[in-house]
Amino acid sequence: MSEAYTPNLSLLSKSGVSLVPFHPEADIRDSLLHRCALERGTVTSPLSYYATDGQGLGLLQLKSGSLFFTALPSGRCATLSESGLYLLDCRSTRRILVHSAAEYELLLFAGPGLAYFCRQLPEITAFWRIPSTAPWASGLLPLFGINESNPILCHMLLTRLLSQLALEHILSPRTVPAYLEDIKARLETHYYENYALAELEQKYKVNRYRLCREFKSHYQISPLQYLHRVRIQAAKSLLVDTNLKVHEISYEVGYENVNHFIAHFRKLTGLTPREYRLSPR
Repeated sequence: MSEAYTPNLSLLSKSGVSLVPFHPEADIRDSLLHRCALERGTVTSPLSYYATDGQGLGLLQLKSGSLFFTALPSGRCATLSESGLYLLDCRSTRRILVHSAAEYELLLFAGPGLAYFCRQLPEITAFWRIPSTAPWASGLLPLFGINESNPILCHMLLTRLLSQLALEHILSPRTVPAYLEDIKARLETHYYENYALAELEQKYKVNRYRLCREFKSHYQISPLQYLHRVRIQAAKSLLVDTNLKVHEISYEVGYENVNHFIAHFRKLTGLTPREYRLSPR
């Protein structure tokens, strides 16, 4: 695995990149989706490097900063700048460019059936964003452990990931209007901003009642409910990964009133922010 990296890992390690290889037994490699390696990066300055293993797909957890990802030889590329989970096509040479700083983990996985799943997804270009609001997304985090893990558990989690994404594409009954996709993407990436239906109505030239009705028809949730869900998901990460105070997190994710933040957090999680922070992970 280390031979796949150029320059070699000893040079990359000085820049904050390390690789943890996994060594599943032959019968596991032949029978199950399995973890191949975990690339971990805590990069604090500009860095560009290539990897050529081409074994399978990658599940990337971007914790902070931004990455520019390029798949070669196709040249498909994407900028990943929002913290969250992404599915990457790593079956050919890939280039990762860190413009300034980033903290991330990239799990490489392979196994039988992978090619079939890829054909069911709508063109894995450079990456596939995994919605942070998906109820099964947080269940993927055990895959990023550095120790050898139960192969059946890994297979189950990886199969579920690919199955969920493929089914969402295959079973989608209608094409989502472009303006709804744009609203949904904006709520996911700019959740900290203030939103009003009147402003959305004016921007997209769509009556607010129709906008809400069509959004709920396609996504089974209203725009404002979806916004709250995205904000609370972001708050959960801040509660676990930072020492920010509850009122600071409230402001960071878009709530000016901390009591409103606590009420929405409890409604969606069953816990107060403080209880969630103290609860065992």
